[in-house]
Amino acid sequence: MAIEIKELRIKVNVVEPNENSHFTEKINTVKWQELKTSIVNECASKVLEKIKERSER
Repeated sequence: MAIEIKELRIKVNVVEPNENSHFTEKINTVKWQELKTSIVNECASKVLEKIKERSER
């Protein structure tokens, strides 16, 4: 029996590194938003690729 996914919700929590982390450079707010957006877009793209692969079988 096939399963149809009508809605897929993915939740990711990206947090800024704290003072004790290994990052030596500070990232400004705009750059941090760009990085988070990039991560989310890449994750969504990978999920969509996997869904497409499964639907082609």
